[in-house]
Amino acid sequence: MEQKANRTDEEIQRDVLDALANDARVDAGGINVDVVQGTVYLTGVAPSVPEKRAAREIAGRIKGVLVVDDDIQVSPLVKRADPEIRNDVVRALTRDVWVDASRLQVRVDEGVVYLSGTVEDATSKSAAEEDAWSIRGVTEVVNDIAVIPASAVLDDDIARDVKQELERTLKIKPDQIHVDVRDGVVHLKGSVSTVSQRWVAEDLARWIPGVVDVMNELSVEL
Repeated sequence: MEQKANRTDEEIQRDVLDALANDARVDAGGINVDVVQGTVYLTGVAPSVPEKRAAREIAGRIKGVLVVDDDIQVSPLVKRADPEIRNDVVRALTRDVWVDASRLQVRVDEGVVYLSGTVEDATSKSAAEEDAWSIRGVTEVVNDIAVIPASAVLDDDIARDVKQELERTLKIKPDQIHVDVRDGVVHLKGSVSTVSQRWVAEDLARWIPGVVDVMNELSVEL
């Protein structure tokens, strides 16, 4: 993999701004970009949660970026009533193959979606949150869904499976990431070479059976 060392903050800022301006998923006019020692600070406003998240993803894929601090505020172009938003969130949950909507509760207050209830795995919890993010008019999602696995999986078995998946998919060296599991909660420590790898590692861990949650403490080292 090409290394990204020796890039100045000015070069990183230029590339982030250019990437945002040329990506059809984002209206870059309301987004501000500052870079300090490899950390990208995103501020300003976006008209939707998908645009906010796209901006974060775009910034994280730029060479030289160590961390993305996303403080973009969501300000929908058209304000929607909370009951309308709630109905759309419920419909999205109901049609999602990864989610059992009958076990979830949805509350909306001033555009903020509050999710509660229980699911059997971390993947379903993440899927429910993604469904809520996708609805027009949503400004934030608070995910209080509890993960209660249908059957218990030993922490050591979870740690082994997470490690194997990370090594297989990301081609990470065995000593590069330390995986610690306590009561089904996966703690990822160590380093990766890109911000995107850090995010992918967390997503991979959530797919492992028995995982309740993932604490991502990985750092990015060039």
